[in-house]
Amino acid sequence: MNTEKTIYKGVTLPEGFAPTKIAGEDSIDDGLVITDGYGNEYVWVEVPKTTGVYPTAGVNVTNFNDEEYKKIENDLHTYTSDYRKETSYDDTYASDTTSGWFKNTSAYNTAKQKMLKSVYQNGGFWVGRYEAGIEDETNIRKEKTDTVTLTPVTKKNVYPYNYVTRTQAKVLAEQVEAGSYTSSLMFGVQWDLILKFIEKKTVAKVNEANKENVRIQVLKNLNEDSTNVGNYYNSLWNITNTKAKFSADSGSSFNICPQSKKSSSGVLLTTGADIDFSLMNIYDIAGNVWEFTLENTSSNDESSAASRGGSYGSNGFYASASYRAYNSIGGTLSSIGFRTSLY
Repeated sequence: MNTEKTIYKGVTLPEGFAPTKIAGEDSIDDGLVITDGYGNEYVWVEVPKTTGVYPTAGVNVTNFNDEEYKKIENDLHTYTSDYRKETSYDDTYASDTTSGWFKNTSAYNTAKQKMLKSVYQNGGFWVGRYEAGIEDETNIRKEKTDTVTLTPVTKKNVYPYNYVTRTQAKVLAEQVEAGSYTSSLMFGVQWDLILKFIEKKTVAKVNEANKENVRIQVLKNLNEDSTNVGNYYNSLWNITNTKAKFSADSGSSFNICPQSKKSSSGVLLTTGADIDFSLMNIYDIAGNVWEFTLENTSSNDESSAASRGGSYGSNGFYASASYRAYNSIGGTLSSIGFRTSLY
C-alpha cells in the first residue's frame, strides 16, 4: 500500500484528492480548493501553528495528554473569541441514545481530541466548500425519515441535504470518502475557526492603513448582520447562475434560475448558487440552511443539538454567520442541514 503523502503548497492533501488548480482556487490566501475527482470539493482552513494562536500550549506539544488537549482547545477558544462571544455552548458530550451518536463522554472526547491533534499538527483542516447535498431531485428530502442512507455530496448546484436529525447528520458526514483523513460533522470550535480564517485572510489582503477598518467590517458581516453575504429571509439577490435552482415552498419543488428576489421572503437555494454567498471560496457559511455541529448547547439533553449560521427563513441581522441556535435532538426541518469536515 502506498502511504506516501502528497503535500501541496505546504498542506498535506487527503489521499485521492488533488487541487483544482483553477484561478482563484489555487492559493491558501484565497481559499485553497481540492477535489476528490468526483466533483466533491473542500477548502483548506488554515490555523497557524504559532505562539500567537497557542500561547498556552506552545508549538512543541508531543505528549498529547488530557492536559495538553485542554490547553490547545482553550487557546483556540481565545483565538476565536470574537465568534464565541462568551457562549455557554461547548464541545462536550450530550446524552443521546439515538443509534449512531457517541456512546459516552469518552467516545466523544476521543473524537474531539483526534480533531484537535490534527488541527494542531497540520495547521488546519478541510471543510466542505458547500453545504452537504443531494444530486438527484427525485431524492430530495421533504420530511423526516428514520432511515437515511444516501451518501451526501459536497458539490455546487445540488439540493441541500435537509430534514435530518443531528445524529443522522453525524452518521452521514462520517460516510463521506476522506482518503487518508477522517470525515466528520464539525465541532463548534471548527466553525469558529472558519470564521476566524475568513477574517484573517480578508484583512491580510489590504494595506496596513485599511486593515482595522476592514476587520471591523468583516466582524460586522459575520457577527452582527450577514444579510449581504448569505441567503436569508431579508436578503435581496439576483441569481444569474442558470445551473442553480430555487424553491419557494420549503424545498418541496425547485425551479431553474435566473431568479430575482426583490422583497423579504423565504427562498431555499441549491448549494453555491451565487458568488456573493462565497467567503474565501466557502459557500453558504451564512444563511440558506442552518448547519448542525457536534457542539452541546449546554441546555437539557433533549434540546442539546446546536446549529449555526442561520437560514433562508431567518433574518441576517439576527441569525448571522456566527449565530448559535438550539434544536431538539430528534427535530428536523427544511431549513437545517449540515456540512462535512476532513481532518
